[in-house]
Amino acid sequence: MRILLDTNILVDYFRSQRSSRPKNQRQAYCCQQADQFIDQSIERGVELAISCHTLKELLQYKNISAQEEKRILENLPLMCDILDTNKEVAYIAGLLSRHSAEYREHHVEDCYIAAIAIAYKLPLYTRNPDDFKYVPHPDLKIVVPYQYEADVTS
Repeated sequence: MRILLDTNILVDYFRSQRSSRPKNQRQAYCCQQADQFIDQSIERGVELAISCHTLKELLQYKNISAQEEKRILENLPLMCDILDTNKEVAYIAGLLSRHSAEYREHHVEDCYIAAIAIAYKLPLYTRNPDDFKYVPHPDLKIVVPYQYEADVTS
């Protein structure tokens, strides 16, 4: 089995690897869940993949430390494949964004992540399925592996 991880799961995972404490209960819960989810997936032989756009999102924040950047760049290729945007992905992303101003203007990276899931025929594991609601696509399979309780009830 092969799955595509959304950026938010990897953000939680890499936060769980930091020596600093999580900022709040929600962050602590998500970090713990991401760590368990990724470890269990690897133990079960699940092939993890990410979009090259997820790599961009992980590295884009100006307050990322050199140590954090190094940890991401060293560990990410060891735990998952990084899938490229090719002509098919670009075509699908173009179709998705044509039908959604949200994908054109505010969620460009999510549009490409969805297109990669569709093109590579992979289920997309995300903590935030609302990021992918703008253009429903029959071949986009969203899976929420964990969610903070308050996020579900609100």
